[in-house]
Amino acid sequence: MPFYEYECEKCKETFEVMQKPSDPPLEICDPELCKHGGGGKVRKVITGTNFHLYGPGFYSTDNKRKYLK
Repeated sequence: MPFYEYECEKCKETFEVMQKPSDPPLEICDPELCKHGGGGKVRKVITGTNFHLYGPGFYSTDNKRKYLK
C-alpha cells in the first residue's frame, strides 16, 4: 500500500498516511497528529514519485535492434 502525504491547513504540519488507492482522501486532521488538537482541514500534497524501467531498450546505450527480433 502506498503512503500519501497530507498537510493540515491549521498548523501547516505535514504527515504521511498509508492508504489503499481505492480509499477516499482524508478531509479532517487527526487529533493525534495535529499540534492544535485536530479538526483542521487537510489537503493532499503531491510529492515526487519513483518508478523504475526494467528490461531492454530503455537506455540510450542499449542495442535496440538486438531486442527487436
